[in-house]
Amino acid sequence: MPTVLIADDEADHRDLLTLALHRLGYDVVTAADAAEALSALTEGGVDAALIDVRMPGLSGIDLCRHIRSDPRIESLPIMVVSADVQRQQIMTALHAGADDYLPKPFSRAELTTRLEALLRQCPAPALRSASAARMAMLAARQSVPERVELPASIRRIA
Repeated sequence: MPTVLIADDEADHRDLLTLALHRLGYDVVTAADAAEALSALTEGGVDAALIDVRMPGLSGIDLCRHIRSDPRIESLPIMVVSADVQRQQIMTALHAGADDYLPKPFSRAELTTRLEALLRQCPAPALRSASAARMAMLAARQSVPERVELPASIRRIA
């Protein structure tokens, strides 16, 4: 089953989400702030992140921006979970790189459905890595000329 990071400064929220996701068969990693979340993400093995907007230090929105700017984790599926349902906040989160925005309170069924949809839309890490490797190989092939002309000094030696 996929591993989900829960980044929320409220221990009760982390515990409730952890319990719900464990019951659904997900593995869970938790973080109380953005710094802990980034540390967990760079260790690898996380398939999606549920991020609260309001956290001490970097906000969840800033965390989204950091994730999207780091090539190692930039394609991680992100769902922002927040009690702030103002249209501007939602748009800011989506522009920062969130793939979805789940307003609190929410039902377990809604969380499950949205998380499953998010994981289906985003390829698995191994597929993302293979895809990135293929793209790098294609770019490298296109940057190398088909026929390389050797300098005259090397042609004489050969």
